[in-house]
Amino acid sequence: MHDVIIIGAGASGLAAARLLTAAGREVVLLEARDRTGGRIWTDYSHGAVELGAEFIHGDQACTWADVEAANLRTRPWGSRRFFARGGQILPTNDPFAARVFALYAAVADYRGPDLSVAQLLARLAPANDPAVPITLRWLCNLEGAEPERLSAAAYAREREQSSNGEGNFHILDGYSRLVEAMAAGLQIRLNAPVREVRWERGAVTLTLEHGESLEASRLLVTVPVSLLQAGVPSFTPELPATRRAAIHAIPMGQVTKVAVWFERQRWPDFTVLSSDGRIATWWPVAGASTPTLMGYQGGPTARAVAAMGEADALEVALDELTQLFGPAVRAAYLGGRLVDWNADPWSRGAYTYSAVGMGAARATLAAPLDDTIFFAGEATAEGGHIATVHGAIESGRRAARELLMMSSDTP
Repeated sequence: MHDVIIIGAGASGLAAARLLTAAGREVVLLEARDRTGGRIWTDYSHGAVELGAEFIHGDQACTWADVEAANLRTRPWGSRRFFARGGQILPTNDPFAARVFALYAAVADYRGPDLSVAQLLARLAPANDPAVPITLRWLCNLEGAEPERLSAAAYAREREQSSNGEGNFHILDGYSRLVEAMAAGLQIRLNAPVREVRWERGAVTLTLEHGESLEASRLLVTVPVSLLQAGVPSFTPELPATRRAAIHAIPMGQVTKVAVWFERQRWPDFTVLSSDGRIATWWPVAGASTPTLMGYQGGPTARAVAAMGEADALEVALDELTQLFGPAVRAAYLGGRLVDWNADPWSRGAYTYSAVGMGAARATLAAPLDDTIFFAGEATAEGGHIATVHGAIESGRRAARELLMMSSDTP
């Protein structure tokens, strides 16, 4: 009989386990993958290249305490965004770029009834405005979202409520080094997917995929909401109807990443480039040991790139980079990698976003169940911190404190 079992050894589960262990609880983490980190995943074949979460979002994010404790090196990521149309990079004073920035600002500053970003932009601009599609792509890229579902009101509110500070930062040593530091000293079982949770007040019994059973007084569930939507793991008795409704109300966004390595840099310095090509966004990777460009796309564009398969996606990426920067890019090509998070069996998507009509689903999911089952993960984060590593960490600590308070202990 364990004190606490945590399902999932991503950022949320690790943060919760550290706090609970420090408070004297005996904790075991069960992780379905063969590694810790969840949606944090660093490729070290050419230095630190992030296949999953990539940035620390904000100079006040709670992530910094763990980064500094682990003595990890970081570098600020600039904010200057360029745009490309038809394979040509636009000058910074181009009227099209100014129009896109203006439309994006109108969405970010929106204060009004709940409607989708697609509906809002249809109200703000004529149907033939060429800036609308790339603005929608920018928004859906950030959120991994469907334009007809992404709430403009929630998008604006979450940015207003954010308290994580300014700027974005690369961890030069790789996000996985942060995971390793957070996991040090914890009791973690890898390759241990949970098939079923049987529970009653004060007791849970977990059945693993290979048939083993484990028991605990309390359970913390940190798996992505997409798995809960698919009934992974199953619960007996099933979760209350209000909880199930909240789980299904929170959409999981889709993201693909295309990492491309080169023997030398064959492009001018830039921070981020939004394109109307099939690869939606490009940026240089700061922690790579060879010049590396990251192609990133979310929502509908992510699905389109994933459908190509790795070989075709890399060929498309090279074609578009050659058009943007010249034939020397192709000559310097070393290799690349496509990561489709929607196809990952233990995430089935990248991160959540807020849909029209979602209401208080995140808070409903986050609430403790009968003082026995607790929930954490970025899907339960609020206050502008959804879809981030620091939001996941904060949610794990919040759930750990709730557990300790309900068992008459405080950290």
